[in-house]
Amino acid sequence: MAVVPLPPLSPCRLLRRRNRFLVEADVGPLHLPNSGRMAELLLPGTPCHYHPRPTPKTLGRLYLVEREGVLVGVDASLAARVLEALLQEGFFGPLEALKREVPVAGERLDFRARLGGKEAFLEAKNCNRVEEGLALFPDAPTARGARHLRLLARLAREGYGAFAVWVVQHPLAQAFALDPEDRALLQAAQEALEAGVSLLAFRVRPTLEALRLEAPLPWVWLSPQGGSGRPPSGPRRG
Repeated sequence: MAVVPLPPLSPCRLLRRRNRFLVEADVGPLHLPNSGRMAELLLPGTPCHYHPRPTPKTLGRLYLVEREGVLVGVDASLAARVLEALLQEGFFGPLEALKREVPVAGERLDFRARLGGKEAFLEAKNCNRVEEGLALFPDAPTARGARHLRLLARLAREGYGAFAVWVVQHPLAQAFALDPEDRALLQAAQEALEAGVSLLAFRVRPTLEALRLEAPLPWVWLSPQGGSGRPPSGPRRG
């Protein structure tokens, strides 16, 4: 399946996170393209891998961290590249046209595509939080994520194809779930599913050279009280 190449990477060791988009490493400050908390990944002393590219504020961009003996991707922007690779491979149907970063109703979705003669909108979300084999999204509340799902639901009701795709950059993930603590996101996802939005999750195995898409992940619906919940009525995808 899809492979997204990475730029040449160099090893480093994390010292601390300075703010949402900046970490201190033993080589100097690095850009962190991910606003999630990632408290379990960004621990002092963690081995990491970055692409050296000096800017006025940083010495490069952080791509991978080592956790539990595996590489975990932390560059959230790569989720859209994985989704684009899936589109180019024809996973969603014959790709006839593609537009990136599409403004829709005051929001911006990753892609608008014509797939086998049908117009479709697609949004990629990044995930790298995994607990006992279960990938959980998000690791910080995301009002933007809920807005995107409500927009996709509206587009699906208008007759467009609509896809929300979570890219899990963690090879230990065995299933995927939305964290029920983010109730607004969970409700938006249930409404999107009922409207006909395809909700999908994929496991990606990062290496020092590339992100390699491995397999779709089964979807688990968790209730706000914990435990497994039943999915809402409607077509279940993912």
